[in-house]
Amino acid sequence: MCDSKLSLGVQNVSEENRREPTAETVRIAERLHKLRRQRGVSQLDVCERLGITQSMMSRYENGSRRIPSELLLQFAKIIGVSSDEILGLKPIQQRSQPELSDEMKALWQKFQQVSKLQENDQRAVIRLINSVAKAKLRAS
Repeated sequence: MCDSKLSLGVQNVSEENRREPTAETVRIAERLHKLRRQRGVSQLDVCERLGITQSMMSRYENGSRRIPSELLLQFAKIIGVSSDEILGLKPIQQRSQPELSDEMKALWQKFQQVSKLQENDQRAVIRLINSVAKAKLRAS
């Protein structure tokens, strides 16, 4: 017989998401946000790859929603970290940055300029880059 408190039915998950976030939930969310930004992965890119809305991603990163375990593994893969790093079970590994060529430095400066644009303009630039990258992949 199954203990009803251990059941992970929809009603219990829904009830869990209505509860105030715990301090640990907030710490995990902060680490997810920090790691995503450190690795240069946009929130929009994560959302597109996972098929979730940006508002849901924001809730995961601000700790107002718990991260489902199956998404935690996908977040880790997309960001390029271990799930243990997101959970705080292992220290965050500092990855050394390779030396950038002059061309890459110029591109990085352009991306920094894009980061100062309004959010809808940033999304338009990202969509443009994604469409060019997809076209190049299809062509090769």
